[in-house]
Parts: sequence; structure tokens; C-alpha cells
Amino acid sequence: MLELLQSLNFWHWIILALVLLGGEALGAAGFMIGISMSALGVALLMATGLINDWQTQFLLFALLSVVASILFWKFFRPDKCIDDAEMINNRAAQLVGRKLILQQTIENGSGRLQIGDTFWRVSAEEDLTEGTRIEVYDCEGMTLLIRKIT
Repeated sequence: MLELLQSLNFWHWIILALVLLGGEALGAAGFMIGISMSALGVALLMATGLINDWQTQFLLFALLSVVASILFWKFFRPDKCIDDAEMINNRAAQLVGRKLILQQTIENGSGRLQIGDTFWRVSAEEDLTEGTRIEVYDCEGMTLLIRKIT
């Protein structure tokens, strides 16, 4: 076994990188790309003659793989993606962030507002006059929470 480890050359690392990329093509969600780049890095260092012994090869591959995994989880995690399907049936939540001009005065903190062809119940912390620029900042059920834009 020791003779096999001592006979490793850069072609072995290139083959490992290609196998890992093939595994990525089967659906590893991007995780194996960094590990295959680590194998290619070891192959490059071996081809240039900077590393030769198998212990250094495996140690460097392990370290580069850990670094690649950390970078993957930090920058390319799927939970960083915003899924629009979460709000597909929540029309009030889809309006959060919209900036509008009031068409009717809001008295006692509640009133209604027309957005498109729909009238919405709105709630504000203060009375607002017609023509005030407002922003929808949240919703409670089907009631839009609005505030004055300053």
C-alpha cells in the first residue's frame, strides 16, 4: 500500500478532480466543485514540482477542501436565495415595500387604500392626509401596515 501512495503523480489528482466534477453533475448542488478544484490545485503543485511526497499531497488536499467547503457554505448557500414561491398566495405580503400616494385620508389609524383594482384595509400609527407619500412596511393578515415616507 505504501508503494501505491508513493507512486501517486499529478494525473491521479486530475482524474480525481474529473470524477468529483462528474459527481457534481449528478446533483451535489455545487459542493463538489470546490473539492475538485482542490484536487486540481494539488495536481498543479505536483506538476510544477513544488510538492512530491504523498503526505503533503493529502494534507494539502484536505486543507484546500476544507477551505473550499467553508467558502461554498459562506457564499453559495441555497438559503441565501429568495424563494418567491413562499408569497405566491399571500397577496398582502407581495405589497410590502411598495411606495404609494394616499388617495383618501386615514383617520384614527385605519382606512382603506386602492392598489390596482383592489381596495385594501390599511392601518397606520398616525393620521395621514390625502396626497401623503406612504410605504407598505408589513401586513397583518389582509391588513396593510403603512407609514409616512419622510
